[in-house]
Amino acid sequence: MTSDTAKELDSTYNRMQWAGEEYLLEEVAFAADESLTRNGEVFSAEVLYWIDYIYRYWHYYNGDDSAKIYKQAPAQTMKRNYMMLYTMDLVLAIEDLKEIHNQKSN
Repeated sequence: MTSDTAKELDSTYNRMQWAGEEYLLEEVAFAADESLTRNGEVFSAEVLYWIDYIYRYWHYYNGDDSAKIYKQAPAQTMKRNYMMLYTMDLVLAIEDLKEIHNQKSN
């Protein structure tokens, strides 16, 4: 969410949207290599898919860049709240995640 790849995906038009998912996954994995091996926590494919979907929807819905979204809803927050939020309307889930962030900030 804070990588150059994420910044490129945030742009209005990006050549990477035509690159295919395998290439994008390779780019993300390469950029995140240190953080992936440092933390060591495993996320299920289902949770990762939902997290990614929410992050992208959030970007298109609010226009926030990926780094700002990640500050408000880091992966641990997303994983912890997955069971509560994954069946909700996306807009409501995003609003709840913002509220969780605001409660932590105060």
